[in-house]
Amino acid sequence: MRLAVEPRDLTHYPFLKESQEFLAARGIKMNELASSALGRKYLDSAVERVKYAIDGKEMYPESQDFVADIATYVLARVLVSCVKDRNLIDRLARMEAKRAYYYLQEEENAKLKNHVCETLGISFGTGAMPVIRYVELASAVREPKWRLINRDVEAGTVKISDDEQDILLRERIRKIFSSQLPLSIPPSMEHEFVPWCEKISASLQERTLAEFGAIDESAYPPCIQALIAGASAGVNLSHSGRFAMTAFLNNIGMTPAQVAGIFARSPDFNPDMTIYQVDHITTHEYTTPACQTMLTHGICVNRDAQCDKVSHPLNYYRAKKKLLERKRLRAEAAVKVASESIPAEKQDD
Repeated sequence: MRLAVEPRDLTHYPFLKESQEFLAARGIKMNELASSALGRKYLDSAVERVKYAIDGKEMYPESQDFVADIATYVLARVLVSCVKDRNLIDRLARMEAKRAYYYLQEEENAKLKNHVCETLGISFGTGAMPVIRYVELASAVREPKWRLINRDVEAGTVKISDDEQDILLRERIRKIFSSQLPLSIPPSMEHEFVPWCEKISASLQERTLAEFGAIDESAYPPCIQALIAGASAGVNLSHSGRFAMTAFLNNIGMTPAQVAGIFARSPDFNPDMTIYQVDHITTHEYTTPACQTMLTHGICVNRDAQCDKVSHPLNYYRAKKKLLERKRLRAEAAVKVASESIPAEKQDD
């Protein structure tokens, strides 16, 4: 006998197939929403849902309108697929994973909980996890205690505490949600949703500016400086080098066109090929590789003292920008003090 899932439950777990049936039974079609007042209201709400993810919030609030809540989830996935920004997709996947996990933890209906877990391919409360699954999920966690060599392994499973299980299961759900995106959206639907996609892109750009500030080339880590210098000199960068440079510049706020402009400094610049490669990297990859990955690929070069304090090029960039800003403020303060100490008659001269 099939489990009956209530509409309120579907707002908690909008990824269940029953949610699609729920919307279909009410005649809601994605390709017709932009042409109706109610549909545009749903699209506006979907933009707000994506903005929650952009801002790093964990819980998009539910309302008493079950149809709107479920439609908003579906449309949020459609819109980020239209925008084609992998960082944006990852932010949405993280928020939705945390939200789903929260409701799973609070779920009192055992049958519904089992149904959701089966859909996601996860399990609760075992105190252990198969080695292969553990390695897959723990690889995203940087702390030394998560390394397999530091774990208690028995009969092909890794023992984990309840707190550790929470972290790994959230990561499992995130990976599932992330792997499902981007969706394949018909060009006609992409065209209809352009106004809402532009709002999301603008919000993402604002968030990037707030997070990294105005782009400052003097704060680039040595590895990125070396890659840019190589590209400018016409050096044929390795795939890992090209990806690292492109991802980094895109992560700190450069548009694909601006990134392509870096490659344009090369004497053998091929516009069509470069734009294709840059677009591919910015729409299909995640973020700048960590320092350890850069080292593995032989593109961690010219290390300085700041490199020893960070484990990621983006963290280097943030720290270096703050350091340069403090130096600038100190220099301005020194000039101000010096000018105030000059006698008035001297200033008149």
